[in-house]
Order: sequence, then structure tokens, then C-alpha cells
Amino acid sequence: MIKTIKNHIGPGWHFRARRLSRLRWLAKYRQMRRYNTDVSHRGRVAYVLLDPEIESFSYRVENTAEVIDGLAAALGQPPGELAGYAAETQTDPELNELLARHLRWRLDVKRRPPLGHRLAWYLIVRARKPEVVVETGIYLGLGSLVLLHALERNRREGSPGELLSFDLLPGAGSAVREAARGGWRRIIGSTHDVLLPALEGRRVDMLFHDTSQTEENQRMEFEAALSHAAPSLLLLDAHGGISPTLQAICAERNGAYHRVPLRSRDHIHPGVPITFGIFDREDGALRPK
Repeated sequence: MIKTIKNHIGPGWHFRARRLSRLRWLAKYRQMRRYNTDVSHRGRVAYVLLDPEIESFSYRVENTAEVIDGLAAALGQPPGELAGYAAETQTDPELNELLARHLRWRLDVKRRPPLGHRLAWYLIVRARKPEVVVETGIYLGLGSLVLLHALERNRREGSPGELLSFDLLPGAGSAVREAARGGWRRIIGSTHDVLLPALEGRRVDMLFHDTSQTEENQRMEFEAALSHAAPSLLLLDAHGGISPTLQAICAERNGAYHRVPLRSRDHIHPGVPITFGIFDREDGALRPK
């Protein structure tokens, strides 16, 4: 019955319902019970009564040093370099004061959302200096903002890059203020219809997958990036956890599969491990076996 109503309302129902998510106390209580993480009593009460997030969670990272070490090993970069990139996110106005000012009158999002697992996205982009980054699934756009600002930092240092983001809803990405949208191309539509045409003539360095987790959809998006791959391609499954589709593609293409633990600090959501594969042309990883 509920699914039928959602289908009748259309894809925009999700965003409209999210405006009331701060008042959806029962749904938040159920989420807290579902994850059953070790959270302080104060943290549990604050989440149920005040937090606007029922999905796409933002939280502080508990094990930042472990994340930095894990990513450094996977990317072949010095940990100290990645630690410096992480420090940027603590003081950068675009990810702190300016973001808070942009969100200050909204009830459907935290005024100062911590980056959570998107911190790892920032570190990856800063470390690898990509020219073309693809993001499938924008939602409110906190991930888009993180990717855009990492690319902007790279641009200032002489390594320009662009972000292509895909979503079904025209209003997706509202957390990104207009002044921060340089180098961003938003494409509205199903990735099944618009992803390959948008990649025509481009060489993709990274793809951040955050749409449907079905094997068909994941394989379609990952294979699209592989068919337009730069000499080195990184595919990331933003859902975290075990990623059997990405693991299978890594095995088929001789790609290197990585999973870096990431834990939340005093939040009902436990955190999202960083799951990604790296495919290098010189290793034969961009040719099917």
C-alpha cells in the first residue's frame, strides 16, 4: 500500500517528506533500534528529538588516523600528506562557516553537518588529482560539495578537474551554494539513460556510486566508467560494507579491491567503510579477462 502511494506521488515524494524528517520521531527511534550502536544516552535523545537525518547520515569520524593510514596504503601516498588534507576540512570556510550560513534557515538538514565518510572522498580526490570525477546520486549535495571543493583546491595548485553529478530530481544538490558550483555539471535523469552519453569524449578518473545497490545498476554504472577510463580509474561504492559487485568486477578486470574501516563518533549510525577498486591500464586491469 505504502509503495503504491509513493509510486503515485512520484519520485519527488522523498524530498518533500524529508522536509518533515526532524519531526519523524518514531522513524528515528526505529533507526536507532535498527543500528543498535554504542551511543551515549544524551546522543540517543538528541538524535530522536532533534536530528533531521533518517538516511544519508552526517557524523564525526572516530578513527580518522586509521582512515588516513588505510587510504594512504591503498593509494600509495604518504600518510602525512593525507593528514594535511584532512586538516584542511577543519578550517576551510566553504565546508564550515559558509556552509552553515547557507543552511541556517533549513529544517531538513543540520546547520553544520560533519563530513562523515565524505571525509575519505575529499582525501581521495586531493591525493589523486583527477581531471574527471563522476558522482551518481546527489541527494542534498553534501558529497557533491566535498568533491567540488577538493577539486577547487587541486585547481589552485595547478591540477584542474570537473565533477559530473547525476540525479533524478532537479532540486538535488541544494546544499551547494551557487558560488561553490564552479566546475560542476549536474545531469538530471536516470543513469541508465544519461550516463554513457554524458561521458562521450571524456576519460573518467573516478566514479562515486551512490544510487541503487542492485547488481544490475551497479554493474551498469561501473562498466560505463570502465569503458571511458583514464589510464588509472578509481570506482567507489558509497554504500560501504561488502560490495560483491565491485569485488567481482575487480576480479574480472585485475583491479585492486580495498576496504578501509570508518567508524562514527557517538552517532546512532555506525559509520560507512570506504569500499573502492583501483584499475590501472598498465596492469591490464582495463581489459576484461
